Amino acid sequence: MIRLSESHDSGWGVCAYPDVGCAAPLSERFPSAAFSDSRFDAATEMRGRIFNAHVRRATLGGLADENTHPFEFGPYSFAHNGTILGYRNMLRPGMGEPVGQTDSECFFMRLMNDFDPTDPIRSIRATVAALVAGHTFSGLNFVFSDGLKLYAYKLGIFELHWVTRRGVAMVASEPLTDERWHAVQQDVLLILDPEDPEEMYGERLLGDQLVEVARIEKLEPDASMRGDERGEWAANFAIEVASRAASTPA
Repeated sequence: MIRLSESHDSGWGVCAYPDVGCAAPLSERFPSAAFSDSRFDAATEMRGRIFNAHVRRATLGGLADENTHPFEFGPYSFAHNGTILGYRNMLRPGMGEPVGQTDSECFFMRLMNDFDPTDPIRSIRATVAALVAGHTFSGLNFVFSDGLKLYAYKLGIFELHWVTRRGVAMVASEPLTDERWHAVQQDVLLILDPEDPEEMYGERLLGDQLVEVARIEKLEPDASMRGDERGEWAANFAIEVASRAASTPA
C-alpha cells in the first residue's frame, strides 16, 4: 500500500472487523498520501478477521475526509475503483444527500438502499445492473463487507487479483506480494469467508449480454497528475459532472 500510494496519493483508509457481528468496523481515513503520513504506521497495528483497505487516486471529489474510502454505514464498508458519470442519478427519493462529492459514495448509498442482508448477492446484482443500465463508467470495481464476509467485484478497465495462503485470502487491484496471484475476469463477484479463507468462491453477476452493452470508457485524467493539483482537478470535475446530471433526466 505504501508503494501504491506514491501514485495513488489522494488519501488512504482502512476498516477492520475484529469480531463476528461488529456493530461497526474500526476505521482510519485520511485525505493524504499514505507514504508520507505518519499515521499509517499506527493503522497497520489494527487487528481483525476482515479488512477493507483503500488508497485513493481522485477523479471525482477533492482531497477531503468525506471523499476518502472506505465509506461506512453501520457494519458495512465499501471501497470503489473507477469513475461513474451522472453519479447523482444513482440517488433515489428518500435516500438523503451524500456527505461528500464522489461517485463512489453515491454507489455505496445506492447499494445500501437496495441491500437485503438475507440475500447479499442478489442485492449487489440489482445495484450493479441498475448502474450498468444507466451510466457510463470506467470501472465498477469494489470491495464491500457486511462484517461477515468480504465481496469483491470487477467490471471495467481496471484489474482485480486474488491469492490465498494458509488461513488468509487477499484480493487487490494489483498483486501485492511475490506469490502467484490470479486475475479476476470481467463481471465476476468474489466471496471471501473468514471462516474458510482458503476456499475462494466466485460467480458472474450480469452475464455476457448485459456486459456487452455496458458503456465502459477510459475516464481517468493524466496519470502523472499528483497531490493538490489532482485534488483540485477532481473537485472541479465533480462539479462539472453533477451539473451535467442535473440537466439530464434520471
